[in-house]
Amino acid sequence: MAVGRLVERFRLHILFAVLAVMQFSGVVWTAYASGVMVLFALAFTMAAIYGQITVNDLIIARYTADAWRGRVFAVRYFLTFMTSGIAVSMIAFLYGRGGFPLVLGATGFVALAFLIAVLAIAYIAANVERERVPHAMPAE
Repeated sequence: MAVGRLVERFRLHILFAVLAVMQFSGVVWTAYASGVMVLFALAFTMAAIYGQITVNDLIIARYTADAWRGRVFAVRYFLTFMTSGIAVSMIAFLYGRGGFPLVLGATGFVALAFLIAVLAIAYIAANVERERVPHAMPAE
């Protein structure tokens, strides 16, 4: 509900970048937290992840041609389910090799790579929007 209200007020690429920053900072917070603070850090991270799901779906719905939208959603969900299965196996593998510190370190690395990619996309989107905005013409 909160993200639904935010997408009405902010540009999608900005909101997507903010959620990516939240996700990365939540993963780092989780890695260094202990006790009850781990629960708060994980809740913060999960809120960012679920917010990103909403924004991802809205980006596809808003910017994909009607004829391709169903195919794009199908590919997105196929890749999501495929990577989810791989993630479960990787978590088990990493936990067996080094416990939660290794799992959270690898998660942090993936979150950092995701953050860099999202920031690059947000920068490109901002430049495209800036070029599309008509420039004011001087009065004659």
